[in-house]
Amino acid sequence: MKGAEKLWSILNDKLEMLRASNRLPEALRIAETAYDLAQRTFKPGDRSYTQSLEKLGQLHDQMGDRTAAKPYLLKAHALLEKADPRDERAIFRSGRRLAFLCDNLGETEEAIGYYESAFKAGTQLKDIPYSDLGTMLNNVALIYRKTGRQKAAEPYYLHALDIYEKQLGPEHPDVASVLNNLAVFYTNERRFAEAEKTHLRALAIREKHHPPTHPDVAQSKCNLAVVYHSNGDYARASELYRASIKAWEEATEKPPEDYEIVASNYADLLRSLGKARQANQLEERARKKRRT
Repeated sequence: MKGAEKLWSILNDKLEMLRASNRLPEALRIAETAYDLAQRTFKPGDRSYTQSLEKLGQLHDQMGDRTAAKPYLLKAHALLEKADPRDERAIFRSGRRLAFLCDNLGETEEAIGYYESAFKAGTQLKDIPYSDLGTMLNNVALIYRKTGRQKAAEPYYLHALDIYEKQLGPEHPDVASVLNNLAVFYTNERRFAEAEKTHLRALAIREKHHPPTHPDVAQSKCNLAVVYHSNGDYARASELYRASIKAWEEATEKPPEDYEIVASNYADLLRSLGKARQANQLEERARKKRRT
């Protein structure tokens, strides 16, 4: 190993030691020194040069400066995409990191592109967890929803569901979570028949695997109630709101925020039926429960 290459290796070992001990400002200074050395020592396509770019970007990101991180990570990803042979694992990790970064910066189109790049690379690797792939698909769907492109979101939810079902079987609790996301999407789109069918399937899976007081069961009952509430079926909505509230109250002495949201939804329904006093009592009870 040549002197400059050996020094680069030593600097990177020190960088990782500082990073592991959370001494990030010191690690960043070492990373900048290592990158300066890499620019003089390696060709742009060399893996060591790309690593220096990645580590600088990662450290800026880790320190909360995503804007400073982005140029280094972009350059590293471009080099990985051009490399021959391609390192699909490196492309997967780089693309996913950039996608999260761009998503957090509000740069939605770029985020979608990098999510898709990471997903494509991830499907070439047999050991990438199905949950990682499903999460990326779900994130793309959320971006499309947030930017008003609901029709574009649906295929990503369905693709995520297909991945989970193939990996886990149709009755797994994680499949129910994906179904819940899809059903909420249908509700927001006012596709109530599809929302009801999907929520009912999610609820059946959750009731099969969890006790009646489990938060996931309470969530499914509330979300199904929202479908009936939105569709004007107040009797079934009321029954499910009450069941969800009961589940939260029996599960813990101090229910989470979701419990208060269920109570608020049910109170809105009661007011629409002219039962304002009962609605106020319900909300006050929920607030007290949350304060205990």
